Amino acid sequence: MPGRLRFGVYELDRDAMELRKHGVQVHLQEQPFRVLAMLTERPGKVITREQLQEQIWGKTFVDFDQSLNKAINRVREALNDSAATPQYIETVPRQGYRFIAPIQEIPVTAAPVPVVPGPASGAAESTFRAQRSHVVLVVAASAIALAATVVVAWWRQPRSHPLPEPRHITSFGVFPTLTRDGKLLAYMSSRGGGMPRIWVQQTAGGEAIPVTSDAYPGGWPDFSPDGTHIAFYSTRSQGGIYIASTLPGEPRLVVPSPSAEHPQFSPNGDSILYWQDGTLFTMSVDGGQPSALPLNPILRVYGAPVWAPSGKEILLYGVRAHRQHDPAAWWIVPLTEGQPRVARLPGIEQNERPEFAVRAWIRQANNRDWILYSTSTRESWKIWRVAVSPGNVIDQNPEMIAAGNGSLGPGGSASEDGKLTYNIWSSTGSIYEIPIGDRGQKVVPTLQLPLPDGGTYLSPSVSRDGKWMAYNSSFPGKPNSFLLKDMASGIDHFLDDKGRDPTANNAETSISPDGSKVIFERDCKEGTWPDAGYPTRPLPCSFLVAAAGGQPEQICERCTPRGFSSDGSIVLLQKYDLTEIDKSRIVAFDLRTKTEQDFLSLSDAPIFHAYFSWDDRWVVFKKSQSLHLSEPLSEILIAPVRKGSPAGVGEWIAVTDGDHYDDKPQFSADGNTVYFTSTRDGNLCIWAQRLDPVTKHPMGTPFAYEHFHDSAGRAGAYDVFGSDLSVARDKMLINLPQVHSDTWMTQWR
Repeated sequence: MPGRLRFGVYELDRDAMELRKHGVQVHLQEQPFRVLAMLTERPGKVITREQLQEQIWGKTFVDFDQSLNKAINRVREALNDSAATPQYIETVPRQGYRFIAPIQEIPVTAAPVPVVPGPASGAAESTFRAQRSHVVLVVAASAIALAATVVVAWWRQPRSHPLPEPRHITSFGVFPTLTRDGKLLAYMSSRGGGMPRIWVQQTAGGEAIPVTSDAYPGGWPDFSPDGTHIAFYSTRSQGGIYIASTLPGEPRLVVPSPSAEHPQFSPNGDSILYWQDGTLFTMSVDGGQPSALPLNPILRVYGAPVWAPSGKEILLYGVRAHRQHDPAAWWIVPLTEGQPRVARLPGIEQNERPEFAVRAWIRQANNRDWILYSTSTRESWKIWRVAVSPGNVIDQNPEMIAAGNGSLGPGGSASEDGKLTYNIWSSTGSIYEIPIGDRGQKVVPTLQLPLPDGGTYLSPSVSRDGKWMAYNSSFPGKPNSFLLKDMASGIDHFLDDKGRDPTANNAETSISPDGSKVIFERDCKEGTWPDAGYPTRPLPCSFLVAAAGGQPEQICERCTPRGFSSDGSIVLLQKYDLTEIDKSRIVAFDLRTKTEQDFLSLSDAPIFHAYFSWDDRWVVFKKSQSLHLSEPLSEILIAPVRKGSPAGVGEWIAVTDGDHYDDKPQFSADGNTVYFTSTRDGNLCIWAQRLDPVTKHPMGTPFAYEHFHDSAGRAGAYDVFGSDLSVARDKMLINLPQVHSDTWMTQWR
């Protein structure tokens, strides 16, 4: 491993023998430091007590056990870690210790910085996850190296100057925003653990102060023009937009709607602009009734809008309402009367996520207007400024003001005195195993599967005997692959490397009960997601391949594989409509005759994630109650299956009440329990519901089966569509994101 490493909020310099937290050195004596260094040398691997003794104390040291225990305790104290609920160092009984947090090296020339996730999710919902992924909290690490001045061939003489050094503000921060005068900074963060809150601090330095209670997650803060108040979204009282004093105080609800997002004060501070279900509204800061903007019938909005400094126009990302399959673009739109026109920002089409490209439209003290926007790939990014003259004429000679490696997160802000704040994000995905007994009880602690460092691992699907796992694996710069793992030997067998890109699409797998065949996804050659703002995002097609290998065979279009029948002859597929996501349904595909028939559908709601019970007499599935991005709701249902067909709606059994986001249901081996993922306690955890053995009606209420009250669980709660659950006779598997974000600030003028 290299000499300098980052994990969580800590940096470890092995050569200098220094441990730092948020850049501040943490004192650690030599032996505890050497123990930590040795554990971080092989993250995810068990380091035995004998190995530690031999390399640190030597085999002749008689008080080794006591000294090692003290050293481990000192390391845990330095990392604020717990042996009972470890985030960094896990005790492996009767063996040794394992470092379990994600680690990234810090290049010698790099300044520490963050990066954005992309573990993909259940395919039907990728359109929702793609719009929602901008709120994923972060907990891993990345690094940026400032880029040199470049000449971009597709721009006409772009201007650039030596870039100033950025200043690290905080870890675990997203959606930073500055006051107009640049003296205060607010952001959403889960710093200190718990739920994400809004924090505010002086840009000149000093401690951050929480503005909101951690009992109610909040996001998308925006300062009033005078800096005395902050508008933000909160989940309290079923969700809505609130205004709070910049100093801690009780927030005031102004927009009571769980689907209202991205509040922004108007330049004069008398109203708030917000985005809701593809349309824009304004609301007086004193409350009242919202006003729909005249542009709503004209444009479908796919990203957070930005006020022009005059308050007379809005800059937004969207598409003409009557031509929603056209490529989306950034538009300058009059607030009252007049026609929208495309904002021609040089090179903006060179973005992996163009809906996040515009960072600010700012007017400085000299009355010069600037639009700040980014160009980015997964490996690097640049932020540019371009002048805007009277009449909103955009100069075509941009100037680069910041650059770096990694992924630039959404949001960011600029101030009149020339400050710029932004996030750099990183993400990987891990698979966890929960060993279970013959009655479904958890028998030993949950463990993270030892997969190669730096990869993203998604969609685990396990055979019923627990011997085989199909899953998706991806690494930066490499095509993602579908693999089949022998769970006993740990050996992987290659299945396909033409799968979907999990940072832009889904990458789903489903293994047959006996492990003999796997169905996985590739991009369809035709068809894109409807009404998602991503007209080039292809729909999935599913392919069947034998576990022994061979040529994959396409079995369906616009579909995602889900549950198999017990003999592996029938597979349930999610089918997607080309025009409306709400029409998503379940079909049964016969692998012998290569025919499909309708299985489950509703006229007023989409259905996802259908799986048979192990005796094929029941099917469990999810009905989406609400597709609001801020507060999705769903209901777990069971239907009897007779002669291969499910019973009608009148016989469907409600397993959960539809008041939470419950997802990815699975039957236990005996059919008397349904397991599912849920965010009902603020983290993405595994829950369970006992069933009557005969009727399958719920017995009692749902209970927490396995908690993930850590960074992975918090991140998973903000990317609920991205985690899959699979149940075998002796184990459960779940994938969770490992993500991290830092807030940085630079002087762009």
